[in-house]
Amino acid sequence: MKPAQRLLTGFAAGLVILLPAHAVLAQSDADTTQDKAAEAAAPGGDIRSEGCLECHAEDPDAKVTFGDGSSRAVLVDRKTIALSVHGGALACTDCHRDIARHPHAPVKARDARAYTLDESRTCRRCHYAYYTRVLDGIHFKVLESGNRNAPTCVDCHGAHDVQDPKGPRVEVSQRCARCHDKVYAAYAGSVHGRAMLEEANTDVPVCTDCHGAHAIANPKEPTFRTTTHQMCAKCHGDATKMAKYNLNPEVVSSYLQDFHGVSNSLYSEGATKVYKPMATCTDCHGIHDIEKFSSGDKGAIREKVLTVCRGCHEEVPATFGDAWLSHYQPTLASAPMVWSVKWAYRILIPFIMAGLVLHILLHLWRLRAHR
Repeated sequence: MKPAQRLLTGFAAGLVILLPAHAVLAQSDADTTQDKAAEAAAPGGDIRSEGCLECHAEDPDAKVTFGDGSSRAVLVDRKTIALSVHGGALACTDCHRDIARHPHAPVKARDARAYTLDESRTCRRCHYAYYTRVLDGIHFKVLESGNRNAPTCVDCHGAHDVQDPKGPRVEVSQRCARCHDKVYAAYAGSVHGRAMLEEANTDVPVCTDCHGAHAIANPKEPTFRTTTHQMCAKCHGDATKMAKYNLNPEVVSSYLQDFHGVSNSLYSEGATKVYKPMATCTDCHGIHDIEKFSSGDKGAIREKVLTVCRGCHEEVPATFGDAWLSHYQPTLASAPMVWSVKWAYRILIPFIMAGLVLHILLHLWRLRAHR
């Protein structure tokens, strides 16, 4: 074979070898492009969920049947998932781990509520710290007592529509209202609720500011009552925040100076057993239906104070409430007698103590001098 023929033959053989390889590479690039397009089309950019959504986002008649014969639709909105905090971060099977193939195995839960309770345990895989706090809360204790209506993770946060918990504060109390509707109605009409709902004031408390979010305490427990003043102090002890609304920032400090406040302070620190409930903030101001004292009739306010006092001091006269100096520190102008006694004690007690110490020292010196 001539050199020119050998060259042409070798070139042709090279083309035969290289063309399939180029086709494979081209097909690989095309597949990658398609994968990226599919990933972009999938909700939240997670292609792993696309197979699930081919049925669960398209078939309005798809249902799941429970052990008791009841059923529930399983239609899921793509946009809802994409806009949730889990959109793009989790695939369907990250939560529904017991579903690995199609057709799905029969659901073991006896009804829809049982299924919800079972699925709520899924959250602990990622949010274990919050889940353990829930175990210490009143909701979990109620659930363990047999009340299946007690809320779990998905009841408060949602299932496929989980939103950022740092969203609008007004939604927090509205979420609690699904179960505590009467409490929410009282809150909505209070000074705190009106400021939140009508003015969108984010300084006022919502449910979780007082009760907590996950480790929600039982409000009927003695410890909840004895620590109520600490709860109120978060806002009413903040001088900067109180100055914005021309409110007295000494309400907590003045309360802790009287008998009731000192007693509850000792109770809250565990210094002694709670022998008898002491008056706290909510006894006079209300719990969820809190109103401004300054906006009401002074006579009515005094009457309210007297009513509260008679809850423990049953036979006190009508003038008993007049002894209350409100939450303002006594001054020479507002309460001259109280102010005078207070300063007399502040001056006399140090002198008396100094005199006692001097007496002891002089006595010891005399003993030493006459030994």
